[in-house]
Amino acid sequence: MKNFKMKTYRILSKKVGRQGSIRLAFLSDLHGMRFGQGNCRLAQAVEEARPDLVLVGGDMMVGEPNPRLEAADELLDSLVKKFPVYYAFGNHEGRLMEDPEKYGDTFPRFYQRLQGKGVCFLRNQKVSVDVGAGVPVALWGWDGERRFYRKLRRVVMEDGYLDGVLGKPGAKAYNILLAHNPQFAQAYFSWGADLILSGHYHGGICRFSENRGLVAPNFRLFPPYCCGLFSKGSQHMAVSPGLGEHTVRFRIHNPRELIVIEIVHGGDV
Repeated sequence: MKNFKMKTYRILSKKVGRQGSIRLAFLSDLHGMRFGQGNCRLAQAVEEARPDLVLVGGDMMVGEPNPRLEAADELLDSLVKKFPVYYAFGNHEGRLMEDPEKYGDTFPRFYQRLQGKGVCFLRNQKVSVDVGAGVPVALWGWDGERRFYRKLRRVVMEDGYLDGVLGKPGAKAYNILLAHNPQFAQAYFSWGADLILSGHYHGGICRFSENRGLVAPNFRLFPPYCCGLFSKGSQHMAVSPGLGEHTVRFRIHNPRELIVIEIVHGGDV
């Protein structure tokens, strides 16, 4: 039976009110995996975490002619009835949405169905929410172009690119950026996110430590920002090792994880 574990991070921020907090459940890279009938075990774990928001970081299915959408559909249908759910695309969603002639209309219909049920998709968009933290929470979703996922090539994110695509984050909000590919971490930090949530690397397949894995999907060995929590001053980045896998269907010292993040008052400005 496939299993996962819950990984909890506690982050300090002076933007958050002294009596407030922001509690997040972060799901990424499910790739059609089921944990119990209808993904009931994963849904129950999210419910037990009691998040203010459920954030989805992309690649919840496989970008193939048979994309295995049922697992994500069942899970998100269950969760959106109980929590606000915000969903940013990964490279697999982007592939399915951009090429319906090759992949059919199964994914666009999945997208429309979940929208109708209340899932908020963030495709180079921002929404503001109030969770009673003493600060507005700005959620941003970056929908990365396919050029940012090329394999065996060095890809650079141009200076000012995120400002042009997303706009600038406001200093008075707590800014959370859903950006599937962790490769461009320095650009995300420079853009000004307080918290970045990424996935994509599947923990490096073989994981050596909290933050070190063997290989990225673009075949780069020992990639930076592979998995775990990273900090730069008062900014933080959490990279999920994912809840599923594809292509390379094994993990070594690299459990699947449901990420829970609690942000409370404290720390440096």
